[in-house]
Parts: sequence; structure tokens; C-alpha cells
Amino acid sequence: MIEFNEKFDKIIEKNCEKVLNFIAQELLLPKNIKINLNFVDNDRIQELNKNTRGIDKVTDVLTYPYVNLKPNEKLNISDYKFDIDPTDNTLTIGDIYICVPRAREQAKEYNHSLNREICFLFCHGVLHILGYDHIEERDRVIMEKMQDKVMDALKITRDIVFKSGFVTVIGETNVGKSTLINNLVGEHVSIVSPKSQTTRENIKGIYNDSESQIVFVDTPGYHKRKTVVDDEMDKQIENALTDTEIVLMLIDAKKPLVSQYNEIIKKVNENAKKILLINKVDERTYEKLYPQLADLNIIAKVDEILPISALKGKNLDVLIDMIKKYLPTYNYEMRYYPIDEYTDKNVRHMVAEIIREKALLMLDDEIPHGVQVVVTAYDESKDPIEIYADLYCERENHKAIILGKNGEMIKKISTASRREIEKLIDAHINLQIYVKVKPNWRNDARAINEFGLSISE
Repeated sequence: MIEFNEKFDKIIEKNCEKVLNFIAQELLLPKNIKINLNFVDNDRIQELNKNTRGIDKVTDVLTYPYVNLKPNEKLNISDYKFDIDPTDNTLTIGDIYICVPRAREQAKEYNHSLNREICFLFCHGVLHILGYDHIEERDRVIMEKMQDKVMDALKITRDIVFKSGFVTVIGETNVGKSTLINNLVGEHVSIVSPKSQTTRENIKGIYNDSESQIVFVDTPGYHKRKTVVDDEMDKQIENALTDTEIVLMLIDAKKPLVSQYNEIIKKVNENAKKILLINKVDERTYEKLYPQLADLNIIAKVDEILPISALKGKNLDVLIDMIKKYLPTYNYEMRYYPIDEYTDKNVRHMVAEIIREKALLMLDDEIPHGVQVVVTAYDESKDPIEIYADLYCERENHKAIILGKNGEMIKKISTASRREIEKLIDAHINLQIYVKVKPNWRNDARAINEFGLSISE
């Protein structure tokens, strides 16, 4: 087995597991061996080289064996009985450090995938741990033959087959669009609340792995419109649907499926690939859901239908594979955004949305629709970081409710917001929130623009 130092890339992690399993079977190794695999940056690998090898440079892989073997020498676990971990009955036989930036450079240099490069480096490291070497010519030939055998057997090819594109998520309010994107991306991209009209603008959540980049566009939930802001939210949905490869149509398993489908299909253009997602299936029994799914399969004019639970993560891995099937294919690494970005929004925007999320969760139903947050100052030169924000509402009596008796409510909102923001930026902050009134701002085009919810032409 492999112990990963941190989550990196699911596809690469699975393939590294395959590499180790194949080598273990080929060399008749015991089943309870373990290798610690660490993905590091240039600074860390240079530090390791300097401290342990006396070489001050960046290399692609470093290996530290815990056992002392020669090629093809049988690994006898009984020789290491005092080193077996009693918690999982495993014997750690070595540490491997792979420098991801260097691996990415080499993948580009050799014109093959990052997946292939890292799996090759891991295979190389495992063989080193097991006594293989390449200093002498005879040993080099033996090691290279074994490396080729592993990579060929597992069909981890040099070719780049890269998928990327835009996927728009639409659905009624509170159907779970933001929860879905947050769990697909693995980061807090869109705010989540049981209140309706939580998402007011298109927000991009970016999924990255070694073979794809999927840009999810979270749109406002559609509902009966009453204000200028509501009209703008409709335009945001229309804009997102005009330039997208795939549309994820999200409906609620707790409501009649056919009627929801008939409503949502009206909003999707004919050219886009359509995946109909039945969300919240964890909240319905199979007996009640199956007859409706059968009816839906007959009438739905879509490319795929998939029951999911965005909250519990059910079938989200299936969804990613399904999306990749319909995305454009490139023979090079085609990314619209840098690989370490997970949203198109800046930190100030994310901070404002976190504060609004906490306000939505804690306030009465009649207030949230009129709440908007603007970050007025973000000073990183201070320790802790100083953040000032204005929380707007539409009425004086709403302001009193938001402040609460003796300021208790705004303290709760501030405390919850501070904790979430500190997780986001990994730093301590001093957060000051001021509650202000701007009457009927949701019908005021100038105010809407000032709040960053720009009116579409």
C-alpha cells in the first residue's frame, strides 16, 4: 500500500497504486508492505538533497530505503518483525519524494503526460527501494527493462489525451447547485444556504486533474422574478448557457421529476450536451423514486441521466467520468486557468460571499434577500490581517435584527465568518463588519453596480 503525504491527483494516485501492486506481484513481495509517497515542490526537494546528499540542487525524485536489498532478493518480513506497525500490520520499506514542478517540466520536455511522468518516477523510486540501481551498466539495463515492463503492462502511455471545457449547472433555487460544485472542486467556491436566491451571479469552480480541466459555472437558481436583481440573475443564466460544452440540469428527487424536467429543458439550447442529474436521492426511498425514473427515461431528451447526492458525494466520480466523455480532446495540456486555481473570483469577493453566507444562515427568512456585503478594506500588511466589510440591508428594522440585542447577532455572524475566512486564507484576521441601510437597493441599477452585481447590457 501507499501512504500519501497529502491529496494530489486521484488518477495519478490510483496509477501509482497499480504500479506498486504490479511490482509486488512480479517480485512476489509480501502483501503488507507500505511506501510513503510525498509530493513536494522545488524548495523542499532541494532542501532534502542538500541535507541528506550534500547536493544543493533540484532533482525529480529522491528515495530513502528502510530495507537493504539486492535486485530480486526476496523480502523477508520476519526479518523486520519489530518494525511492523501494530495499527495496520504493515511494514514501511521506504520513503519516496517526487518533485511535482520538475515532473511537470519533464513531462512537457518529453512530450508526454504528467500522469505518465510521475508514475514512471514512482516506479523508479520503488525499484531503488527494492535494491535496483543504474550506476553500473549491467544494473542499469536490468532496472530499465523492469521499468519498461511495468509501464507497458499497465498501459501508462506517453501520449497526452487532455480534456477541457466549460460545464454550466442550472436548476431551481435550493436544488443543490452550489453544494455540487463545491464537492466536485473540493473547495468552498460557492456559498451554501437553505434560503432561496443565495447565488446571485455566475461563479466558476475549476476542477483539475492530470488529464483534464473542467470549468463549472454555478448559475443563480431560477424562480419567479420580482426585482431588477432578479432580472439580472436571469441574464446571468442566459449568458452561461450561450457558450458551454455541457449543461448539468439539476432537479430535486423529493419533487415530481417529470414536471421539473419539463420546466428545466425549456432553458437549455439544443446544441449543448445535456446531463440530467436527480439530486438528493439519499433523501428518497428507491421504491418511490424508481417509477418516476422510469417515466423520465421515456420522455427525457438528454444525453445522460444520473441520480446523485451532491451533499453525500454519491456518484460524483461517475459524473466526472461522464463529463469527460463529452468534453473536447486535445493532444496537449489545454487549461483555461492555472492548475492551482479553483475559482475565477478573487479573495475579496470570496470574503464578502462568506460573510453573506453566514448572514443567510443566521437571519430570518424575510431579511436575506435584501442582504449584500462589500469588502471595503483588506490590509495584508497588518498582523493579523485587517478586513473591513459593509453588510447592507434594505430597512432600518432589518438592521436592528441583524445587529441583534446588545449586538449579539452581528457578533455571531462575525465569529462564524472569521473562522471560515481564516481557513480560506490560512492566516489570522481582524474582521470588522458594519451594518448599513440602502433602501430598495435591489431595484436600484446604480446600487447594484456599486455592489459588483453589474447590470448586463
